[in-house]
Amino acid sequence: MSIYKRRYKNGYKWYVYLLLPDGSKFRKVVGTKKEAEKVEQKLRNEMVAGKWDLWERQGVLFDGLVEEYLEYAESSKSKSAYTCDKSRLLRHILPYFDKTPVDRVTAQMVDSYKTMRMRQKAAPKTILLELGNLSHMLKMAVRWRYVEKNVAEQVEKPKLIKNSARFLSQYEIQKLIEGARGSHIYPLIVTALHTGMRKSELLNLKWSDIDFDQGTITVQSKKDWKIGHGSFST
Repeated sequence: MSIYKRRYKNGYKWYVYLLLPDGSKFRKVVGTKKEAEKVEQKLRNEMVAGKWDLWERQGVLFDGLVEEYLEYAESSKSKSAYTCDKSRLLRHILPYFDKTPVDRVTAQMVDSYKTMRMRQKAAPKTILLELGNLSHMLKMAVRWRYVEKNVAEQVEKPKLIKNSARFLSQYEIQKLIEGARGSHIYPLIVTALHTGMRKSELLNLKWSDIDFDQGTITVQSKKDWKIGHGSFST
C-alpha cells in the first residue's frame, strides 16, 4: 500500500494505491496528502479486520473511474481511438453520471442516459458509440473489482437504419468536377472519384505515397497495405 501524487494542469492530485493478493488493484483519488494518509490508515485497519469487500469498492466515484479509464485508454489504444473515447466521455457521459458511486450505477440509469441523448436528437450511431464506451469502461471496472457486474450490458442498444448506397451518375460526377474546378478541394474530389478512397485516407496522404510515373497511390492502413490505381487528370 502506498500514496503518491500526480501533476495535472490545475495542480496536484493525491492517490492511495493498493495491490491486492490476486493481482488486481485499488486506487482512490483524494484531495491532500494529509487526507491520503488518513484513507491509507483506514484501509490498513480494514484490511487487518478482514473487511475486503468494504475497502475494495468504497469511495470509487464515476468521475474517478473516468480518469483512471482514460489513463488506461491512452496507454493501450491508438491515439485516434483514445481521442474519440475522451471526447465522448468528457462531453456527454461524465456530466450525466458525475460523482455517482460506480457501484450505484444501474441499468435504469444507463437507459435514462440513452433516452436523454435520443431527446437531444443525437444520431443512433452516436448513441451506440457512447454506450459502447460506457460499457467497456464498466467492464474494466469489473476487472478492477470496483463493481460486480457491467450493468450497461443489460441495456438494449439503439437500432441502426441501414441505408442503401447511392452512386453518382456520370452527369452528377461531371457537374461535381465542374463545380469544384479551381477550388482547394478540387484535387481531393478528383482523386476520390478515380480511386474510391475514403475521406480519412485522402486527408492522410503524403507525397511519398504517390507514384506519378506508375499512376498509383499507396494507402497505408493500420493492418495492411492497399494499392489504388487511377489517373490524376480529368
